[in-house]
This record gives sequence, C-alpha cells and structure tokens, in this order.
Amino acid sequence: MSEPMARRRILVDYRIRGSRCAECGRTYFPPKSFCNVEGRGSRMNPLDYVNSKGTLVSGTVIRKPTNKFLHLGSYLSGIVHFNDGGVKVPGRITDLTPEDGEVDINRFIGKGVIPRFRRMYSDGPDGLIYYSSLNFSFEDDYFPYLEYEKVKPSDATTRPGIVGYGVYLPKFRIKNEVEALGVKERTVPFADENSATFAVEAGRMALIHAGIDSTSVKKCFVGSESPPYAVKPTVSTVSQALLLGEEYEGGFFSGGIDSEFACKAAADLFIDAAALVAYPTFSGEHVLVIGSDNSQAERNDPLDYTVGAGAAAFLFGRGDVIATLDHYVSYTSDTPDFYRRDGQRYPRHGGRFTGEPAYFKHVVTAMKTALKVSGLAPKDIRYVVCHSPNAKFPLQAALEAGFEPEQAEPGLIVKHIGNLYSGSSPASLAAVLDIAEPGDRIMMTSYGSGAGSDSYVFTVTKEIEKKRDRSVPVKRMIENERRAYVDYNTYREWKELG
Repeated sequence: MSEPMARRRILVDYRIRGSRCAECGRTYFPPKSFCNVEGRGSRMNPLDYVNSKGTLVSGTVIRKPTNKFLHLGSYLSGIVHFNDGGVKVPGRITDLTPEDGEVDINRFIGKGVIPRFRRMYSDGPDGLIYYSSLNFSFEDDYFPYLEYEKVKPSDATTRPGIVGYGVYLPKFRIKNEVEALGVKERTVPFADENSATFAVEAGRMALIHAGIDSTSVKKCFVGSESPPYAVKPTVSTVSQALLLGEEYEGGFFSGGIDSEFACKAAADLFIDAAALVAYPTFSGEHVLVIGSDNSQAERNDPLDYTVGAGAAAFLFGRGDVIATLDHYVSYTSDTPDFYRRDGQRYPRHGGRFTGEPAYFKHVVTAMKTALKVSGLAPKDIRYVVCHSPNAKFPLQAALEAGFEPEQAEPGLIVKHIGNLYSGSSPASLAAVLDIAEPGDRIMMTSYGSGAGSDSYVFTVTKEIEKKRDRSVPVKRMIENERRAYVDYNTYREWKELG
C-alpha cells in the first residue's frame, strides 16, 4: 500500500530530491524509479539539493494566489537551476514582497538562490501544516552561501561539550519608537515562518559549523513555547528535514522530544545532551539541542515591545569539542510569574512580580551557586550570559552576582533582536562563542518562568579556531545589510500567522 500524499511530498520536498540514471546520466525531478531512455532495467541514483546553491532562470509575479497561499499576498514564483546536477525545479522566492505595479523580472534572473525550509500552507486552522524546501531566498539576503562539508573527525575525545552551533534570525525587523527596557528593535518572522522552520535552519547551520555527518546525531531536543502543533512533535519534522540518524525506509534511527519549560526549554537539556554522549549505552556520537520560538505577546501588551523570533542550535559530543561543559547547577521553584493556559493564544504575566521574586531570585541564585560549586570567582569568568527578557534584567542579574558590565555586554544581543524565549540564552551564548578565545570561561544562565534557572560553565578550547570559517557570526546576522523593516500592523499579521 502506498504512503499518503502528504508523506510522499515530504520525502521529496523537504530535501529537494531527484534522481540520476547511472547509465546515461539523465536527471529527473521529482525522482523516478527508472529512466525514460534506458527503461525499467536502469539503475537510478538519488540526488539531494537542499544544501546546494541554485540560480533563478525564470520567474513571474503571482498577484492572485490560490486560497492556500492567500497569507503570502503577492509573491515571486520561478524556476531554479542547480548547476551541479543539471536539474531545474519550480519554486517560490521567499522573504520578498513584490512592489505594486509592473515588476522588472530581469533584475532577478541569474541571481544565486539558496533553499529555505518554509511553511507552504495548511489544511485550515485544524489541519496539517505542509512544509517544503522549494522556497528560495536570494543568497545576499542573509549571508554568503556556506557549503556543508563533512570533515573527518579526529580520534581524540574530551570532556563532553559543544562541537558546533548555529543561529537563525529572520531578515525582517521592527523598530521600537521608544526603547522598551533597552530593546531597540526586534526580529520579525516572514509570513511563511514559524518555530519549526527556524529550528530546521538553525540546526542546518550547526551541522555546517561542526562539519559532522548528520547520521551521527541520534537524539534531538527542540525547546519551544510556540510549537506549531499542540500534539505532534516539531522534532520529527527537524529530524526528517536534516536527516538526523541513519536512514531506513524513509525514516531514521534517531529519537528526541519537544520540551517545554518556558524560556529554558532548550537550555535545560544541555546537561542531558552532554550526559548522553558520555553514556556507553547511547549509540550516537552527537545530540542536537535547539531553542526556537516565534515569541508571543498580546497586541499592545508591554511584552509586545520586547519579543523577537528565531532559533539557536547546539551540537554536543566528545570529539572536536570547541567548549567543554565543566559545571552545572539547576534551581527550581513553583513561582507562577508567567503562564499560558491550554487553548489560550497569549501568555499572562505577573507584572512587577516577573522580576522579583521570579527572574532575579532564580538567575542570581543559580549563578552564585555555580561559582561556589566550581570554586571560581567572577574574575575567573571571561563572559557571562543570562536569559534576556529585555536588556536591563540580565545586566542587573550579572552585577548582583558579582560580575562587571564588560563581562555581560557582549551577550546582550536582545537589544537588537528582542527576546527569543527558548532561543534567548542559547543565541546569546552563540554570540559570545563567536568572539571567545581558547581558554576563556563562559557562564550561561537560563531562566524559565514557572520557574527555574540552569547555570553552566563552559571552557573554550583551541578547536574553536578551526571552525571559525564555517559559521556566520551572530553580529553579522544582526547587522545584515539587507534587513528590512516593517510597520506594526505587518508585524502583528506575520507574527500571528506563525
């Protein structure tokens, strides 16, 4: 019995899969089980273009999309050619809103494009959400194309830690007319983005940075407050899109879960990832942890001027580690400062009580205790990173724990991207790792409402220098020359679509 159409589309569209005849070299998209020329006895080899760069060879502006694509408004559709296989595929150019009136398509033809994993459409508010990588952004919309090169791992093993990381920030932003607790502007999801698409993009960047084969990743955790489904895991979408684990009949020998603990849903699992890769019974070499959120807030709520969108992904292992995980402390209490009941769209928060006794009590306690159990003093730490609901809380917490402002400042990216919820402290950690030197110690302390904090101490190794050219610094993403600003109504519309 054949698989349902949704499943068959997934197998092709998630990876842009085609096939090539081993005898005559003719290529096909979608893939075929036999060659039109060589016949049914031909041998067909699979092709995969999701990590390739293509070229837009033709296009047209769609002004009146079908009902499934009304949320996109006008968009540019076209044909993309992949030079490395001679395949031409149909696709949509995302992150682009064509201007009104006649559009000169010629200015787009010949430009390099990169596949993006995006939401296509859904079967109504209660139906399935369909994703595809047949969506392309122009390569200069974000950053230069990075090839996914799998590097032969060394035989050396160390204390478990981070072997690679990746961050994804949308191209679109909104400025705050007046700074909201130090937040100047925030990232905004395009109409086809959500926490699942963020997670896939960040996970891909982590794989590229680490240079590892995705088959070695046997566990994946996705932390989020804004999953697309109430019941259906995001992690299965991520695993399918990134080919995590050894493939078998369209599935993968890997596992994982979605997690929820407000804004520390991902950071809480760093210790679990490190423990797993050190555990003899665990069959994998790496564990992927992703924090991803389209951070939610009700219109005109004070939170609505601090929330952002994006994801950060971290790969943990024991070989080629760029930062060892040396110390860990977790502190938890039932402090209901921020919550969202089942079926409710937006969270509620405890006003002034979200600072004390919630955020500061947990974050500062975890930081001070981590210093105590590690035997370290604040001066022994090069950088300190805290969960950032805004730009004032993390700095104040760091000062209360005995740190200096210059130790906290490099991690305060919240000023430019807003609060990424589950991606907040992981993205700040990535920004600090971008500039850290071998031997530097970094303390990262998460916070999740409800409430709890995890404090980690990492030590950067010399391996970090070997991987610099395989990542895109967070600072460069923030300062993207092609970033585009939207007004408040557009921000709300796109935010709610995700």
